[in-house]
Amino acid sequence: MKDFSQLVFDEQGLIPAVVQDWRDGTVLMLGFMNADALKKTLETKSVHFWSRSRNRLWEKGETSGHRLVLKDLFVDCDGDTVLVKAEPVGPTCHTGEKACFFTRLQSDGKTDEHKTHDAFGGILERLYQTVQDRKRSPKPDSYVSSLLRGGADKVLKKVVEEAGEVALAAKGGKREEIIYEAADLLFHTLLVLGYQEIEPQEIYQELARRFGKPGLRTQRTGTAEGQIMERGDQERRSGKERRGPERRASHQKAVGREKRSGRPRRHGQDRRGRHK
Repeated sequence: MKDFSQLVFDEQGLIPAVVQDWRDGTVLMLGFMNADALKKTLETKSVHFWSRSRNRLWEKGETSGHRLVLKDLFVDCDGDTVLVKAEPVGPTCHTGEKACFFTRLQSDGKTDEHKTHDAFGGILERLYQTVQDRKRSPKPDSYVSSLLRGGADKVLKKVVEEAGEVALAAKGGKREEIIYEAADLLFHTLLVLGYQEIEPQEIYQELARRFGKPGLRTQRTGTAEGQIMERGDQERRSGKERRGPERRASHQKAVGREKRSGRPRRHGQDRRGRHK
């Protein structure tokens, strides 16, 4: 039996539940749970709520299939709100949007009639939006526009350059330089993604798929490509194991010949002393 005595439910026995995408931090929706909904959520790992309009327990996605897979659960400092970390299966909002928060409240108190995705994700998504804006509407004085105009080679050259800067900064061990250069590398990586029309969400999905699993190749096991990669790894490992004794024996023979001839082989010469 689960004990929710430390939680503060209202007079109707409900507690607000904020649902957040565990991958990119997007706030997906707000619902209400009672003790039964919390219990069912914890037991099934599928998020349940209490419907105030239908006056019954319901599983998110029970008709649409757009479920919320529980990843973690938190309680706020007052114990009167829960935070549900979940992985959405499909769009969370009944409108078909990823999340329910796509309408901006303006400074005059009115809502903007145009949908916006500015509430989705965080700083990486905002930077990606900037890249896409510069791609669609280039500006003559824009650094991003100038790189994109140069094509893939110019963009990729900057990524390689920034990766080198990160390595040098890390080698130097100066914290501020590492942070600065890593930010540059992330920004230019977003440029590559924008150039190739790959959204950050797709990277989050790949990282989430790998999370908690050993090795980077395990996710591709079972696919034709994965089997080829694994077979290649096995062949390389077994080849190294076979060649190891052969190389040592060959080296020992060469050393023996040099000792007998009395003159060591110079760098750049073959075994007969000829220049390669």
